[in-house]
Amino acid sequence: MNSIERVLAALTFGQSEHGIPDRVPVFPVPLMQGAIVHGMTVEQYFKSPPERLVQAQLKLNEMLGGVPDAVAGIPNVIQDVTAFGIDLAYHYQNSTPATSRMLIQGFDDIASMGRGSISGSKELEKTLEVIRQLSAKVGDSRIVIGACIAPFSMPSMLMGTSKWMRLLFTPELKRRWFAPIIEVCTDFCVEWARAQHRAGAHVVVLADGMASSTMLPRRCVEEWAIPVVRETIARIGGLVAYEPVGIAEPVIDLLADVGAVALLIGEEDDIARCKKKTAGRVGLIGNINNMKMRRWSPARVELKAKAALAQGMPGYGFILANQGPEIPFDTPVANIAALVEAVEKYGRYAPRAREKASVEREPVAA
Repeated sequence: MNSIERVLAALTFGQSEHGIPDRVPVFPVPLMQGAIVHGMTVEQYFKSPPERLVQAQLKLNEMLGGVPDAVAGIPNVIQDVTAFGIDLAYHYQNSTPATSRMLIQGFDDIASMGRGSISGSKELEKTLEVIRQLSAKVGDSRIVIGACIAPFSMPSMLMGTSKWMRLLFTPELKRRWFAPIIEVCTDFCVEWARAQHRAGAHVVVLADGMASSTMLPRRCVEEWAIPVVRETIARIGGLVAYEPVGIAEPVIDLLADVGAVALLIGEEDDIARCKKKTAGRVGLIGNINNMKMRRWSPARVELKAKAALAQGMPGYGFILANQGPEIPFDTPVANIAALVEAVEKYGRYAPRAREKASVEREPVAA
C-alpha cells in the first residue's frame, strides 16, 4: 500500500476501494529543517531557488526512512501576504518570517486595499514551482501538501490581530467592513488554493488561527467563521484540510460539516472525544505538540505518539502528525524520527482485519 492509498483508506474510514489502511499515515511538517540539509540558515533556505527546496523535502523524507506519507510544497504560510504587496521580514536567523508592515493602518484603508495577486509575488510563484517539481518527482507515491491562510484569518495578517478583533466586536465597524474584507480575502484564498491544486498539490491546508476556541467563543465561531470556511472550501473544489490553529474540540462538531476532508487538531484536543463528536464525518490529523517537541527526548516523543495512536486508531480516520503550523527549527531530528517511527511500532492495523474487510467487499457470485 503506497502513501496515497494509505491516506485515502484512512480518511474514508476503510470504506474506499483501498479498504483498511495497513497502518496509520504520518505527516510530520519539517518545513524549516530543509536548511539543515543544505547547511544554511532558514532565511537563506527560504530564499533559495525552487530546486533546493524540493531537494531538501525529498532528502528529509529519506532521512526519516521514507516513512512519512507526505512532503510539503510550501515553505510557510506567512508568504501569502506578499500577494498584497507586503514584504517578508526575518527578525531571527532561524525562524519563520514575519510581515514587514501592516497593509491596513485604518479601517478606511479596506476600501482601497486591492485584490491579492499571485503573479505579483515572486514567493508565491516560486512555491507553485516547488509544488510542480515535487509532484513530478513523487508522483503517486507521496501526498504533496499545499497551504493557505484562511479568509477569516487573513485580515489579522493585514491589519493586526487586535484591530481585527476590534472590527469583529464593534457592531458599527463589523457592519461596514466585515463583508468587503472577507470578500477580498476569500477570493484570493480560493484562487491561491486552486493554483496549488493545479500545480500538483493533493491537498491544501487552510490555516485559520482566528477561528478556534482559543480566540473566539463558540457562538462567534458558528456565526462569523463557519459560513466563510464552508463557502471557501466549496469554491476551492479540491481536497482541503482545515486547521483552526488552536483549541478545536469545543467547536469540532461544527467544523466537521464545513466540507474539509480532515481537521487538524492540537494537543489540548482529546482525540477520542473529537472522534466521537465528528462521528466518522471527517478525518482527524494530530496532535503532538510541536513546541514541546523541541525539548522532549526521543523516548518521550515516542510515548506521546503511542498515546495519540491508541486514541486515534480505532475506527480509522486518523493521521498522526505534529500540530501546526510546523516543527520548530531547533527540534532535534531524532525527535522527528521518533514521531515517524511510532507508526511502525504502534500504528499498524491487524492483517486479519484487513483481510476480512477485503473479503466483505468482494461481490457475491450469483
